[in-house]
Amino acid sequence: MAISKHDFTILVADDSRLYRKLLEETLEQEQYVVCFATNGREASALLAEHRPALVITDWEMPDITGIELCGQIRSSQEPYTYIILLTSNTEKGQIIRGLSAGADDYLTKPFHSGELLARVAVGRRIVELHREIQEKNRLLAELALTDSLTGLPNRRAVEEFAVRQLSGAARHGFFFWVVMADLDSFKNVNDTYGHEAGDSVLKTFAAELRANIRASDICGRMGGEEFVVVLTHVEEPNVHIVVERIRSQLADAEFTFGETHFTVTASFGIAGFHGGDTPNFAQLLKQADAALYSAKHAGRNRVVFARGTE
Repeated sequence: MAISKHDFTILVADDSRLYRKLLEETLEQEQYVVCFATNGREASALLAEHRPALVITDWEMPDITGIELCGQIRSSQEPYTYIILLTSNTEKGQIIRGLSAGADDYLTKPFHSGELLARVAVGRRIVELHREIQEKNRLLAELALTDSLTGLPNRRAVEEFAVRQLSGAARHGFFFWVVMADLDSFKNVNDTYGHEAGDSVLKTFAAELRANIRASDICGRMGGEEFVVVLTHVEEPNVHIVVERIRSQLADAEFTFGETHFTVTASFGIAGFHGGDTPNFAQLLKQADAALYSAKHAGRNRVVFARGTE
């Protein structure tokens, strides 16, 4: 992930006007975006405001020292910031102390402009590597919680969300609903029209689920042709309206595959919680699944509430 120089912000913290000017003139040669602090407190404020990719800080400043600034930066969970410590002290013990405090590199005063730019270039490469790793980790975490075919959250993601929301429902007394959905006779779709057609149906149904719920709720694929929806802060009549709308939209949709046209239906089972003893999410799933079985047994393409939640 290459970072352009215009996106690579550098913070310079030094109480010496002379060294700030020297650093400015040197960094301008490579057209870096640079902001300046005359002391440690200004540097702390600019860190929060600009989140620079690299910091060049003087060791000795009248309020917050460069060592203390290193500690502040390293205690943050923000994207990695590369730190170059400027010091006139060449004692190895002091240099080791600075690196141990969190500095990545150091440069002695007076510095050579070419050496400074070379060390900044190293810092830029290190920051780029950190950002690549962070982006890959983010993508891996997202993939671990996403169904690859439909793009919906997978079972693990739904369960993590539902457990948090169920705890909130018990604590604050709002409605919590679990809707299990299963495409009717889906094996016939795959056997008759092929798995590509079946995948198209799954993607379409996933899109309908996503379009009919709020951003504060969740829908996911449990596996195969089975899906789940978790709704909160909705009373029973409105839950039925939402689920019935999804059912009818799917039943009315016509799928075209090659020269063939066909329709697909789904059955739904709903279980809910509002007050009383708090069930765990697995119990509610089991109740919703039992209601789904009842919908299948009663003829499919219908919505059934679990006993005690109508």
